[in-house]
Amino acid sequence: MLILITSGILSFMIFFPTVVATSVFKVLDEVQSSKFLRIFFPKYYFFGSILSCLGIVVSIIDNNLLALSVFIFLIITFLFSRQILTPIINKVKDEQNEEKFKKLHRFSVIINFVQMIFCIGLLVNLLR
Repeated sequence: MLILITSGILSFMIFFPTVVATSVFKVLDEVQSSKFLRIFFPKYYFFGSILSCLGIVVSIIDNNLLALSVFIFLIITFLFSRQILTPIINKVKDEQNEEKFKKLHRFSVIINFVQMIFCIGLLVNLLR
């Protein structure tokens, strides 16, 4: 079950930049893509949080400390991104502070990348 949950998280995290983001920016103008992403990201982070909660429960049942640690990290970073970082990014974007927006966006991308690395590491461990 831990493999399935971790794969699910990793899959949707890969799906977003490769499919959703590229499609949004090809089809919608900047105003429309911004509106879409403001609705999408809270749901994206919420979905990751729900799967991470499920991962925590299964990790406890399976007595897997490594998986528990990874899922705790994931839920903290998903909730941080949803509740703190995204509202700040939106505010900075509204203020048209491009330099600060780029830094904050880069930070959110780094968080996502680190989350994916943790998922890959956990999958490698679980598949041994």
